[in-house]
Amino acid sequence: MAQLPTSREDSSHDHAEIDTAKAEPEGVALNNSSPQTVAVPRNAQSRRKLYIVGGVVVGIVVVLALALGLGLGLGLKKKNSDSSNYVTTNSSFLLEPSFDITSTPTTRYYEWVVEEMPGAPDGFERRMLVVNGQFPGPLVEVNSGDELIVNVFNKMLNGTTIHWHGQLQNGTNYMDGTNGITQCPIPPGMNFTYHFTINPNQYGTFWWHAHASTQYTDGIYGPLVIHSPNEPIYGSYDREAVVIMSDWYHDMSSGLLTQYLSSAGIDGSNYGGFNAGAEPPPDNGLINGKTTGSAFSFEPNLRYRIRLINMATLTDFIFSVDEHVLSVVEADGTSLEPVDVHRVPLSVAQRYSVILNTNQTAGSYNVRAEMQAVCYKLSNPNLNNMVLATLTYGAEPTTPTSSDWSDAFPEICLDLNSTMIVPAIPMDPPNSTQSVLVSMSFQQTVQSGGTQVLAYINNTSWEAQSTDPTVLQFYQGGAQTSFDSSSQLVVVNDEISVIDLVVDNYDDSSHPFHLHGHVFWVLGEGDGLYQPGISPLNLTNPPRRDTLTLPGFGWVLIRFVADNPGLWAFHCHIGWHMAAGLMMQFASLPSQVQEFQIPSYLQQQCTQQSGGQELGTRSRKWLSLDM
Repeated sequence: MAQLPTSREDSSHDHAEIDTAKAEPEGVALNNSSPQTVAVPRNAQSRRKLYIVGGVVVGIVVVLALALGLGLGLGLKKKNSDSSNYVTTNSSFLLEPSFDITSTPTTRYYEWVVEEMPGAPDGFERRMLVVNGQFPGPLVEVNSGDELIVNVFNKMLNGTTIHWHGQLQNGTNYMDGTNGITQCPIPPGMNFTYHFTINPNQYGTFWWHAHASTQYTDGIYGPLVIHSPNEPIYGSYDREAVVIMSDWYHDMSSGLLTQYLSSAGIDGSNYGGFNAGAEPPPDNGLINGKTTGSAFSFEPNLRYRIRLINMATLTDFIFSVDEHVLSVVEADGTSLEPVDVHRVPLSVAQRYSVILNTNQTAGSYNVRAEMQAVCYKLSNPNLNNMVLATLTYGAEPTTPTSSDWSDAFPEICLDLNSTMIVPAIPMDPPNSTQSVLVSMSFQQTVQSGGTQVLAYINNTSWEAQSTDPTVLQFYQGGAQTSFDSSSQLVVVNDEISVIDLVVDNYDDSSHPFHLHGHVFWVLGEGDGLYQPGISPLNLTNPPRRDTLTLPGFGWVLIRFVADNPGLWAFHCHIGWHMAAGLMMQFASLPSQVQEFQIPSYLQQQCTQQSGGQELGTRSRKWLSLDM
């Protein structure tokens, strides 16, 4: 058994430049395709418009795609003749029933190597960014209260970080893994140990992903499952499985991002005020890392908890299983009163758990993840919107002949209706003590001559401060910290506050927004601008989650308790939009932040950013239009 470090500092292996063979702990194989764990007991759019590019513009798109390799599905598929050093696909995440779900905390240790490898999730070979040679990445499975240690070795040419989506990180904000906010990128050839305790009151379905530029688009993501005997829905199912939905591009996201942030935009013609912020449409969709071929082998007459996770960069999905009713019982880690549906919509970064009964006729059934292409601003004529997998029980697998549900889900890019998201543990929000009103938009920039478009919250387009993250600035300067207002919109609170955050959307598209380090109440949403005292709000056990959808040309109001010390990102989870600047921060309790025991290696790595981070380049920017 590998000898575990005894402290956060010791767990770093000094975080010097490493040779992974030398740094390998005893008994842990870094090149093993399975996640390495050691358990050690310790003391107790409105709707988005669909823009179809017309004849001449399509010609331009074709030329650009062929010349620049921008991945609109126009390339030829290639086969790899050498299977060595090739990405292994994790196509079935069936959780082991033998996992010990307990209230007794344990330390769980993982060794990860992040590197670039060839792979072909949809049959088209390309370079990918992966963890331990796997795609999707390793499952992290823990109990509430467990101590989690993940030692990440970076073998890529660019810096990276790993974010633990939905984790509260109370007291360990510096382990949140957000580039430019809670850490600098892990330099190439070095390692970083994420070391934190799972909140003892937190359970449900989460995930982890790279949080440097658009890297997770290229494959750095995987599921994080937190069990607890105290979870209200615990015991209401017999088995568990994870279903990961994601979109997929045939080109590295770094190249697409460079084109997206250029004056020409992704399609070469639609910038300069028309179709602002138009994103590259994906080439395919995936279920558990495959466009086709993912299969689930269940047992008959059992109740399966299927943990749904949308790990896409751009795409909303609608999930269903032919001829099987789904009972929704969890949203973003919050247990719900069960509600039966035929289809479940998932915005980017959202999670749901559904209970499926294997009580129909034995055989094979289609599992459907329908990509909501209506949400794209640009179309891809080669995209097949329907991604299929197979669910089989009580018989040998065959090609399904099952039927889809006849009722269609509305073609809107919004969440499950809020009236259906009723927390199983009722909790009314406390009265607010502070209101923060912001607006989001895409705007032309003066420096580009009005041709480049960036994303803004109020008058700020966020840009990562990759050598001086804001948590270190706050750690050193406290409540008097002066953040760079040209690229950092930061709301500072030096005492516990209950914040009403209102976001007005000046864009026609819907946007999935995620708040780090908190679970918030969703009090209201609607079309147009929020009107205090007029816009309807729900204050009785409203939905609680960490990711919600802001309607196109609409508003949302969320309420959260700012009692978690640190710097917390609030951003659109569409990867292209965050890279274009659609992020702000909440800085809470500076006196407690200044008492953090921030590992020395975190600060040291900020001095070793020698241009290796994959961040994209943007010039300084100012608004050309007033809000």
